[in-house]
Amino acid sequence: MTPDEDFRLSRVQAEGWNAARKMPVDDLAQIDAAKIALLNPYAKSAERTRWSAGFNNALRSWQA
Repeated sequence: MTPDEDFRLSRVQAEGWNAARKMPVDDLAQIDAAKIALLNPYAKSAERTRWSAGFNNALRSWQA
């Protein structure tokens, strides 16, 4: 992976984090993997994986 690609994917991960943080708390309490997959705007595997990682990391930090 090139440094440019790694940086781009880190931005995709940040988008996932921000998407989770913008959701109302009541919605987050009812979210599951299928709903997260529907929210993910990316089609390519690498991007989908990183966006999901960001979203899930934000969920875990919210619960901590």
